[in-house]
Amino acid sequence: MAVSTNNADALRTAGFRLCRLYGWSNYNGLGFSVQAAPQPPHLIRSIKSNSPAAAGGLKIRDVLLGINNQDVSEIKYSDLTKMIKDASDNDNNNNGIELLVVQQMYYKSLKKKGVSFDSKLAERFETPKTMPSDYITFPKHTPRTCEIHLSTIDESFGIEIIEGEHDIGLYIQEVEVNSPAYRTSLRKSDRIIEIDDKFINNESSEMIIRKLYKAKLKRIVKLYVVDTNTYKYFQENNIPLSSKEYSQSAFAKKLSINSYINQYESLC
Repeated sequence: MAVSTNNADALRTAGFRLCRLYGWSNYNGLGFSVQAAPQPPHLIRSIKSNSPAAAGGLKIRDVLLGINNQDVSEIKYSDLTKMIKDASDNDNNNNGIELLVVQQMYYKSLKKKGVSFDSKLAERFETPKTMPSDYITFPKHTPRTCEIHLSTIDESFGIEIIEGEHDIGLYIQEVEVNSPAYRTSLRKSDRIIEIDDKFINNESSEMIIRKLYKAKLKRIVKLYVVDTNTYKYFQENNIPLSSKEYSQSAFAKKLSINSYINQYESLC
């Protein structure tokens, strides 16, 4: 019994989860991609903002262990991606697809200790069967500025962060409920573009984490962020990411004019 309790505690700390993802009629796909590891098991590479995957508890750099009760910890990448596609395509009754995952940073040590990844011990998450209202109303192609202030009793900003690809850039992995960050417009899967008005998007993830740590000591930080769809759209259309350059861009000015017109029409 003691061993079972220890395993359960270790798995809970490691973010061992069973995530059931449902597709939405107004969203294309489930909103995650898989990265091939040198040796199985493979990893969740990205989570799109406002997607079923984001709402269903999946995280960037999760190790993918199972799909719909089938062990995938030792299969080839091509077989894995085919299994995911088939499971998603054949979900005609919208029963969802279940992914058994654990955070990458803990996987090897748990495996070395011989901890069994029993799905019965996994924390369960489930995507809402329809898109949440705050996802529907989320502003499209709009950067956000989020100021996080720590009160005298706050010990952290309340964010979980994860490195970008090739350890460049930084993403918000999670925003803790009722935390200082939760009281801002910061969201899961946001990419941090600036910290305290300094452009950091192309810096190493380690360097950005250090800057966040220094900001924590000052108990205040200003983050300029974009969701994953905006990040991709800006890059594809050569729209500047830095706040100063963006504010002077034709795209920003057009967006501002359209916003003003929409507000005026709603008043009329």
